[in-house]
Amino acid sequence: MDSAGTMIAFHLSVPYGLGIVREQDVYDALKHGSLNGISSPTKDILASLFIENSPSSIIKAVQECGSSVDNAQKLYAEIVGKFAFHPSPEWEKATL
Repeated sequence: MDSAGTMIAFHLSVPYGLGIVREQDVYDALKHGSLNGISSPTKDILASLFIENSPSSIIKAVQECGSSVDNAQKLYAEIVGKFAFHPSPEWEKATL
């Protein structure tokens, strides 16, 4: 489990059953800056990405998949806005 994407997927899946969130799901969300195209329940679990993971882990996953912090920020805005998840003070502090 060397990649941040794998660690994030594993961490998010643990309460629901291993493999529900895959590394590729994490990368797809970060690359596209959106949860569109990801099916439930994976989408619903990924909505906790910024609350359940450290900014450094998320940024490492962003780099691994060739995305950008701007795309991660779009994903964060979608999760907080459209999915009405609580904001992540840690993410906001790290990306100011």
